[in-house]
Amino acid sequence: MSPMFGSSFARKEHHPSLASAHYSAYLFGPFRVLHAKQALGEPTWRRNKAKALLKWFLLNPGELFSVEQLSKLFWHDSHPKVAASNLHVTLHYLRHVLEPSLTSGQLSTFIHRNRYNYYWFDLHDDWWTDIADVYYLSTQAKEAEQQGNLARAFALYNQLIAYYKLTFLPEDIYEDAFSSYRRQHEYAAIQTLEHLMRLSTRIEYYDEALSCALYTLSIDPYNERAVKTLVHVHLQQGNTTGALCQLNEFEQMLQQEMGIQPGKEIMALRNVILNAR
Repeated sequence: MSPMFGSSFARKEHHPSLASAHYSAYLFGPFRVLHAKQALGEPTWRRNKAKALLKWFLLNPGELFSVEQLSKLFWHDSHPKVAASNLHVTLHYLRHVLEPSLTSGQLSTFIHRNRYNYYWFDLHDDWWTDIADVYYLSTQAKEAEQQGNLARAFALYNQLIAYYKLTFLPEDIYEDAFSSYRRQHEYAAIQTLEHLMRLSTRIEYYDEALSCALYTLSIDPYNERAVKTLVHVHLQQGNTTGALCQLNEFEQMLQQEMGIQPGKEIMALRNVILNAR
């Protein structure tokens, strides 16, 4: 959640179908905005700040932002008057990128301003965004798991992982405005992978559990859930030696790179395996 403004990061209620939406926006992988299946603002956005501003609005639909807030967010190195002027020019450009047919003086369907000079973005039931889809899938996956519909939960978690593998706004890794959102999605990705590992093991999808664990370790080498999943898969395959090697390698890595020991569960798992030999 944005530490500055209190965003609608957890907003889930807005979820029109991709087929019915007039606009679609993709914030995982290369940023794209489509209208009637045609790319907007391409091949290049004449004003790159317009693209950044649109990303911010799409991440915070319906939230009110003052001129000062938006100016500081994207023109923090500029004098306040210059930043405000840049913002107004950028907003004008963005309105016409989204609605090229707007005439002089005609109000935008999406970008609004109230009498106190606060701006907000109204999705107007015209927009589908992958961000909203991620929130929707996450909610549905957890509900399916709680209801015991494990096959549906498994499929939904896999759809989430497909988004996370694309990476959230990869072209903006150095843009401070989106850093809190990036951290949220990186954390959510690990949480989703851990859910999927537990679920795959529970329903005995061992190949999927193995693949998920290996991918988790590729982005979080210290993830104990992934190590335990690999050990569990080895044991299910009757490979006790492989399970112990996995634990040994993990313990050595922690000791060499961080100077710490594995958690109690990992150590207890080792003892269980050794005592069973």
